[in-house]
Amino acid sequence: MMELLSLDDFKDTKIDPNWGPFDYLLHVLHVDQQKLQKSQNAPPPPPTLCKQDHTGFKLRSKFNNSVGLKRKRNLKAVEKEDDGDQEAPKLKPKRIKKQEKSVCPIPPPDLPPLFRQLIVEEMGGRGLVLVIQKTIFFSDINPTASRFSIPFSQVKTHDFLNEAEAKELDDKNSMQVWLLDPSMRETSITLNKWVMGSSSLYVLTNTWNPVVKNNQLKKGDMVQLWSFRVNSLLCFALVKL
Repeated sequence: MMELLSLDDFKDTKIDPNWGPFDYLLHVLHVDQQKLQKSQNAPPPPPTLCKQDHTGFKLRSKFNNSVGLKRKRNLKAVEKEDDGDQEAPKLKPKRIKKQEKSVCPIPPPDLPPLFRQLIVEEMGGRGLVLVIQKTIFFSDINPTASRFSIPFSQVKTHDFLNEAEAKELDDKNSMQVWLLDPSMRETSITLNKWVMGSSSLYVLTNTWNPVVKNNQLKKGDMVQLWSFRVNSLLCFALVKL
């Protein structure tokens, strides 16, 4: 960039009284050339420790800008802390577990009072055990089959048999037991154990058809079979629900 001449540039000039206008103009050009030559021969300014990126702009300005932005952010953060306006870190809301529905405990099944009175008070029965609760199927009322099935998969417990009785059935021997039917009539019936492939079941047979007929048992009826003992003799009670 070209600099204009000042009075300081002419401080060493000796003016000749005989100069004309053209002489003054030549002297101004001469002073201007000397000033230009001095500026070109002057030592260059110390290099700045910065590089230039591909755009040609000095990286120093970018660095200064980024530092300035960081300082501004830090200052803002300090101001927020001083003012007490700094936002607390957001916490993820805790998932509230759904309150588990209270499940009312199912009371254990109980023998109807009339059956209990007859078995306990009149027959002197002891050790009442629920063997099975099941739905009557067609096979249970089929007169050709004449049997009531007690599948192992539905049996509540096998403890109604003692060791001698369990062994007797395992040896494929039948047992004669007493049955109190839903109308509270006593009848003698046969207890067997059958093994059919991978399935096992107890069955009440022989006199089962009269029990079905006398108590009008039909498909879909819900029944319970209870066991008890009278003088150590195994007995059963069939209750229609």
